[in-house]
Amino acid sequence: MTKIEVKKILIAIDKSGYKDKISTYAITLAKSLGATVTAIHVVDNASLGAVGNMIGYYRGGSPEDYQMAVKKQAEGFLNETKIMFEKEGINTTTEVVIKNSAAEGIVDYAKDNGIDLILVGTKGLSGVSKFLMGGVANSVIAHAHCPVIAIR
Repeated sequence: MTKIEVKKILIAIDKSGYKDKISTYAITLAKSLGATVTAIHVVDNASLGAVGNMIGYYRGGSPEDYQMAVKKQAEGFLNETKIMFEKEGINTTTEVVIKNSAAEGIVDYAKDNGIDLILVGTKGLSGVSKFLMGGVANSVIAHAHCPVIAIR
């Protein structure tokens, strides 16, 4: 039998309450497996462009300003996650990924960085976002090169 080693865990998080639940599972798994954790937040470039253009038009800013604000906000909650993991003694990195879709960002990041296991939430923020995040989780499960644990 081939031994399975999980040394690199990827968690995909957003501002929802699922961030804490996913993080709790990741901490438990990382400690028991001796794995490192990478926490990413994927900014959906397609919606970012439309919203950024609209906000830029109404507020007199630019889409680039909006993109930087969204990225800075994501870096803030990713840093909170990193601090929590490092308090538990887990080596953690964070990154904001900008892609055309959240699922594509998660799958591509995992493949490009040799991730062994992905943890993703089945629900996102609220309303339509909840439905879309369920779709994101399904898409990640269908297309990832490695095992995926869906947290609900």
